[in-house]
Amino acid sequence: MSTAKSPARPPLRVMRYARRVVFGAGVFYLGAVFLCLTPVIQTLVLYATHLHVSEYSKFEHPEHYGLAPGKTVNMALNSSDGTRLGAWFMFSDQFYRNLPHPHLHTHLQSGQSTPPTTHESIQLASKEHISEALRNSPTVLFLHGNSATRAHHLRTVVYSAFTARLGVNVFAIDYRGFGDSSGKPSVEGVGMDARAGFDYLIENGANPANIVIVGHSLGTAITGLLAAELGRANIRVRGVVLMSPFSSVRSLMDQYHLFGFLPLLKPLSKIPFFPRVVTWSVKHNFDTLSLVPDIKSPVLIAHAEDDFDIPHSHSSVLFDAFIESHFQNETIGGYKTIPARSDIVSSTHISGYGTLEQVDLGSRRVALLKTERGGHHIGQVEGVQDTIGRLFDLYSMCR
Repeated sequence: MSTAKSPARPPLRVMRYARRVVFGAGVFYLGAVFLCLTPVIQTLVLYATHLHVSEYSKFEHPEHYGLAPGKTVNMALNSSDGTRLGAWFMFSDQFYRNLPHPHLHTHLQSGQSTPPTTHESIQLASKEHISEALRNSPTVLFLHGNSATRAHHLRTVVYSAFTARLGVNVFAIDYRGFGDSSGKPSVEGVGMDARAGFDYLIENGANPANIVIVGHSLGTAITGLLAAELGRANIRVRGVVLMSPFSSVRSLMDQYHLFGFLPLLKPLSKIPFFPRVVTWSVKHNFDTLSLVPDIKSPVLIAHAEDDFDIPHSHSSVLFDAFIESHFQNETIGGYKTIPARSDIVSSTHISGYGTLEQVDLGSRRVALLKTERGGHHIGQVEGVQDTIGRLFDLYSMCR
């Protein structure tokens, strides 16, 4: 007599192992969420001042980072609350070429060997020309992203490109807590630091109409703070450039993906009150989107579609906000009206490169450049550099 065999059951050991894996994954996920909502972790991730290379400590020697002798002046300035900030001023190539070379010029003049020129004398001699350079060439106030310092190689290559391709001076500062700057970063603090950089340029002879404020990544949020503050004071600069921006820290947290592909907070967004908890937890509430109405200068937003750090959708949101902000006071029959996008936005597409959208908002122009490639560090893309030069008419000013 035959008996029916019962279905094979997985070994008890396998089931226990599977439960442990699921439980461990759940604990890991909840732990990651908890860390994301912790102010200390938010500070570490957002500013990442702890991520730097130890050799990046000789800021007094810009030559160690590939910059020409005498072209870059290392200096310190004070923020409005007394915080000491490290900074570099770099001359435009056109201006630098007209300066006596620190050692070659003397050698060729005399035909003889001369004692080595001290680094201190080179720095002092170059510093004397800053005011003249500010009067003769447009200047970029460069506000970098998180981690590392003004001396990071991904930034120095952008400085060199700007001084050469665009013919501008570059003034790069390290916010409080970065590099050789003192203090600890905060939204209010880094905003004051950016203003200190701008004020230094003005106090030394720069015209606001000849200053372009360029921010990258975290620096775009700081650029937004400065541009809005200037807008409220009716100070108009030549241009504002937001490279790889995010609309707000809150929206960035919503879209954050663990390991680049696992959504962290989105699965919990349907839980009642959880979105409010996330909002309450945000310690450094950078919110460029809310500042758009106060930014009155011409604007270029640049983002690469293959940026895996910050989704390029943030740039689209900001661009649309500039358009909406401009038309928000225009009404027909008592109702707010915004023209159809196709009626006011001109678009140029270059196959294999990207798309440039522009809109004329009365006394200024706002543009959105999206490139197909370029990654997070889009400032290294030559086409982006040229768009900055052409949009803000920098080439005609170079001499």
